[in-house]
Amino acid sequence: MAAITNKVFPFIKNMKNYSSAIKVQKLFSDWDWAEINAVMNRYGFRLIFLTCLSPLLTIIPAYVFKLALSTSSFVGYLLTIILIIPWILIPSLFIQHITNRSKFGKISSYAFIGILFLSFILWINVVNI
Repeated sequence: MAAITNKVFPFIKNMKNYSSAIKVQKLFSDWDWAEINAVMNRYGFRLIFLTCLSPLLTIIPAYVFKLALSTSSFVGYLLTIILIIPWILIPSLFIQHITNRSKFGKISSYAFIGILFLSFILWINVVNI
């Protein structure tokens, strides 16, 4: 996994040097580059795929919500909440982790949570039973 990550993302190791050369110290000063490299080497592709696919995969809780709405089932609503929490929590925590919980990381994490809720609402309107 480390060899593939280093081939696909060769700039991650040298990004700190590039940022000092560009004089954009304020943008990259909060990032912990050793943690990003370790996480990317271990879980990089899985977390990137999960983060990219989570707006699409919110169709599963939306479908359960539509079923619960048509049958007026309290268990269905509870199951919807249980199913939506991992699709929202894991990508937002991943974004905060790679940005070392900086202000930019928190803002981008909250923006991504908003995108996920928006995609959930859109899926509820699109899904037909």
